[in-house]
Amino acid sequence: MRFGIDSHGAEREGEGNVTYTRNLIAALFRVSGGDDFTLFAGTPDHPFYGSLPARAQAVRVRQGRGIWRLGWALARAASLEQVDVLHVQYVAPRGYRDPLVVTVHDLAYLHLPESFPLGLRVALRVLVPRTLARATRVIAVSEFTRRDILARYPIPPGKIVVTPEGADPRFRPCASPETASVLSRYGLSSGFIFSLGRLNRRKNLERVLNAYARLRGQGLAQVPLVIGGKPDYGVREALRRAKLSEGASSVRFTGLIPDDDLPAFYNGAACFVYASLFEGFGLPALEAMACGTPVVASNRTSIPEVVGDAAITVDPESVDALADAMARILKDRDLSMDLSSRGYLRSQQFSWDETARRTLAVYRDAAQTGRRG
Repeated sequence: MRFGIDSHGAEREGEGNVTYTRNLIAALFRVSGGDDFTLFAGTPDHPFYGSLPARAQAVRVRQGRGIWRLGWALARAASLEQVDVLHVQYVAPRGYRDPLVVTVHDLAYLHLPESFPLGLRVALRVLVPRTLARATRVIAVSEFTRRDILARYPIPPGKIVVTPEGADPRFRPCASPETASVLSRYGLSSGFIFSLGRLNRRKNLERVLNAYARLRGQGLAQVPLVIGGKPDYGVREALRRAKLSEGASSVRFTGLIPDDDLPAFYNGAACFVYASLFEGFGLPALEAMACGTPVVASNRTSIPEVVGDAAITVDPESVDALADAMARILKDRDLSMDLSSRGYLRSQQFSWDETARRTLAVYRDAAQTGRRG
């Protein structure tokens, strides 16, 4: 069968949906048999496509800031390529009437609308429910997101399938010299507190910074805080205040960390903090656990579903709880080692190859359902 995937999101950097698109596509080529995949790209000569097997076919679709692509270009390209199923994220092109699979990572635009620019917020509110109604099958990346979709939109439960994400094999425990070599390029050495994610309001940056300030009051001033990720909508003022705050000299903002360097940051961290207010999955927490890094995580939305009992989960709105959890890991070596071991074992329950196998099953089901319809 021939499956079409809207892959233009793989051409960006530093976003969770990018990681999903890249890893899913690469895994689909690994696990599929005789299926063909047509990738509808904005820039077919992007390095990502060059990393795929030679049989990968990238077809250019004009983007036009999304309006042209969603208006009709993607639908026309999918029809010309005669794909059996088209897979998109969140929003489908107008006019496409063949079997359609849509992945919805989360409904944060409904729960935390202040995290989104007004135009994007309005577009998602209008277009996502229309796409869900038209879709043959809907993929949710967590059981939390599946339940949230069902609570918010009139979708038949049997239409939604959960396909959890995975940690790329490069996220693994690394030898100290390998980690030290990478970190030295950033002026860092092992033993810091690490937080990672696209920096927007739902990532709860200010409370993480406040919790770190309290740690310094507990005699842990020698432990730096490293924050990775590119700034996003609505976070500029928080970053400005952070850089002027007490103890700011011990806080390092690295910006976007290249994929090849990221495992060294996880491995070099004494503790990984993921205090997000809302997630559809929570991939950085899983990546940290795959590297054997002790994790402090939010107890909300999908995150407990990912970390299980292998992390310390706390109320992300409680600065005291965040600070206490970090302090416990930094002060208690036995606890740190136990979380490291349990986190690693937990991470092995997730893999992109399994995500791809489940996604292929969704594609085939959608194709058969579409033919029956």
